[in-house]
Amino acid sequence: MESKKSWGQVPQDFLCSEQNRWRFATCFVWAQGYRFVSLDEYESYMKGELALPEKSVMLTFDDGYASVYTQVYPLLQKYQVPAMIALVTSWTEGEGKPSDVGTLLTWEQVREMEASGLVSVASHSHAMHKQQAIDPQGDRNAVAGYHLYFTNLPKADGTTESRYETDEEYRTRLQQDIQKSQAVFCEHLGHPVRAMVWPYGIFSGEAQQAAQAAGMDVMFNLNASANNTPETTSLSNSNRALLEKSTPKKEFQQDLTGNRAPIRLAQVDIDAIYDEDPVAMRENIRGVIEHLNNNGINLVALQAFADPDGDGNVDKVYFHNNVVPVEADVFNTVANAIETDNIDVVAWLPGLSYTVLAAADGSNVVQADGEAGWYQRLSPFDAANESKLVELYRDLGRYTVAQGVLFQDDLYLNDFEDVSPAAKGAGTAAKTKRLTDLSLALGAAFRESRPDGLLVRDIYDEVVLNPASEEWFAQNYADCLQHYDYVVVMAYPYMDHEQDPLGFLARVAKAVEQAGGTDKTIVKIQSYDWEKERWFSNKNFSAQMKTLKDAGIRHMGYYPNTFCYWEK
Repeated sequence: MESKKSWGQVPQDFLCSEQNRWRFATCFVWAQGYRFVSLDEYESYMKGELALPEKSVMLTFDDGYASVYTQVYPLLQKYQVPAMIALVTSWTEGEGKPSDVGTLLTWEQVREMEASGLVSVASHSHAMHKQQAIDPQGDRNAVAGYHLYFTNLPKADGTTESRYETDEEYRTRLQQDIQKSQAVFCEHLGHPVRAMVWPYGIFSGEAQQAAQAAGMDVMFNLNASANNTPETTSLSNSNRALLEKSTPKKEFQQDLTGNRAPIRLAQVDIDAIYDEDPVAMRENIRGVIEHLNNNGINLVALQAFADPDGDGNVDKVYFHNNVVPVEADVFNTVANAIETDNIDVVAWLPGLSYTVLAAADGSNVVQADGEAGWYQRLSPFDAANESKLVELYRDLGRYTVAQGVLFQDDLYLNDFEDVSPAAKGAGTAAKTKRLTDLSLALGAAFRESRPDGLLVRDIYDEVVLNPASEEWFAQNYADCLQHYDYVVVMAYPYMDHEQDPLGFLARVAKAVEQAGGTDKTIVKIQSYDWEKERWFSNKNFSAQMKTLKDAGIRHMGYYPNTFCYWEK
């Protein structure tokens, strides 16, 4: 609907003041020429039924606070601005409201606002706006998004057990909550709602299915990484930006444009953090987070496998699963703490180097007709291997808070590999395709529970600098740019004994630019000299990063996690 007021005129009522963040935000977007749209318009736009101006925004208000009626609604009426409110129906019913939650809307107020045609009503769940334990250490997170961990659960024989919620229990819990929310809406509004706003913005594939089964086709998260268009976002996974009292104006502007800050990646070893003493481990985590913040890190690739000897070959992992033995179920403890500090976390996990799954006779591993590679790997051509790995990655999605996956650099085959019976003499192109297809199958399994999970892949710098090297690695940079959200180029000039390390990094940057990979490539440098067993100096480290930045590299990172401070 078009406003009766000029979209270029800023209403004085909105009080362009930092004291009231929603009024400030509304004033700001109005002044910038943005148009406010309703839930109906947004849904039609996403279905391709309605064209909207490029500068279109939607106002949403969560939880159902009474201030929406007393402060917001009068201005929505005056300027005919549409909005959406999302109610936690148990709270609105007077059940289970936390003590720190203020006065809430009454159903009479909700009905009045909806009847005006300006306010759409959505569900914020019935009683899932809370956090509970998601691992044996008691770390808590959103109940809608994760399998819970139960302690001292009574059993029929009178004993107790501690375990993860089963898939059936999780699905039933989701379904019952969402159906109850719809029943409450039907009772008080006379109809079900068609939109779900996930509490804390966290959900799962199972949660999406439960909402869709209850008639909710539009779902909203809290991912401000991109604007919503029919080409980049689905109705069942719509992005929203959260405006808090502390949100800087610059960050708010980035949210509006979808132009997010460049990625600053750190690859972090749980091996270096884990301690059997939980107090010592919590202190290690605190120290790591301090260093991440000091270095301006906004994305962590967190080791999900145990590799104390550093050879990259996996016998155990750090998360609950049904495929590989568990060293300690602590991935969520570390990841949850990092994410609580507003740093995204993806699970760093091998694609093939699982020695624990190798057959005793070596029949299912990569075989070489000449010099073998540095990892011991399962053959990517073996169907039984793929089945096991798919289940492992499916469990990674089910049981961890990982927001994506970084595939380790073991997804390669040199020119002498793979000559196992399953490979049947595959050439370079077939090897490249098989590795890509396998990783995408693993990513799809992870995304069954994490539909918006990032897929990121490590590749070697030589593949970027010299496309002909595909024959040596079965990796293709252009192919990776097409299939993954981000590609991590491991640019380690000191490991490769380059005579001019900074010149080498400049060449990598130029090759990335020439391939059109600037927006999807993270160039990762080494922060530690493994040969000399020492950290690089701050001066050296900063010089590497500055070289990349000056050469046009947008996204950068390092491994291993360092205590150095470098240019952000």
